[in-house]
Amino acid sequence: MYVVCPDHLSEAIDEFIEVYEQPPDLYELDKVSFTDWTSPHVCDFCDRPPRYLVV
Repeated sequence: MYVVCPDHLSEAIDEFIEVYEQPPDLYELDKVSFTDWTSPHVCDFCDRPPRYLVV
């Protein structure tokens, strides 16, 4: 699972496919919510605010 900014979306997708050998599901963080999970405040690859969840 990756939480990323728009600049690192393709990198997260590539890593996900390399690890899990299947395409990920993509979600925009401002359009989804989970009761037991809070989104991190920074991208997994940089210090910018995340916009996408890659799972």
